[in-house]
Amino acid sequence: MDWGNAIVRSKDTDNSGTITALVMELHLAGDFKKTTKKITWLARPTPAHPLVDAVLIDYDYLITKKKLEEDDDLQDFVTPVTEFREDALADANVRELARGDIVQFERRGYYIFDGVVATAEAGAGAGAGAGAGAGTQQTWEFIRIPDGRAAGLASKAGAAQASAEGKSARANDKNGKAAADAAGGVDKYGVTPPDTKMYKVDVVVGTEAPAIENASKMYKVESVYKV
Repeated sequence: MDWGNAIVRSKDTDNSGTITALVMELHLAGDFKKTTKKITWLARPTPAHPLVDAVLIDYDYLITKKKLEEDDDLQDFVTPVTEFREDALADANVRELARGDIVQFERRGYYIFDGVVATAEAGAGAGAGAGAGAGTQQTWEFIRIPDGRAAGLASKAGAAQASAEGKSARANDKNGKAAADAAGGVDKYGVTPPDTKMYKVDVVVGTEAPAIENASKMYKVESVYKV
């Protein structure tokens, strides 16, 4: 994974569109710092060394306000979701970790190993046998360690809300453009929308800017060219 640049020559996908194989050509002379698309891969699993089911856990702040005032109601500032879990696959070497060990996952950050959780597999009956691991699936859980960066310290609840609002705004803009196209390139006011992403606002001073007295804090002086 630390070889450097590679050029993708072909890829294989299954019926669902998931990429199952990549054919790449190493290009070690390239500058990896300028490469925008980066991938990390795991070694091909074997029966003796299978990939491990893992869950990456991240936590958010308990409240949405940095400091509560005396007249604040705690219920108004409780973060709606404080735990975020993401399924992942890890290398077989994580099986050798002890609870409390710290590892770094490439391009994700540092995590502390919290332990192994056994869950019932889908379709496994209550009488699935008393043998070890019968009808259960083991998952290695890792808790993210904050790195102190601004992106990591930001509230995820606020980020999720901002992302939702951004998607809504883009959807509204797309719908408005579609409506304008259906109306022959004009909006509901009969105006052809300009090719810009800036918001259209009315002129607040009319056709000409008014002369406003004391609009500046600079001292008024006579013109040096005045005769």
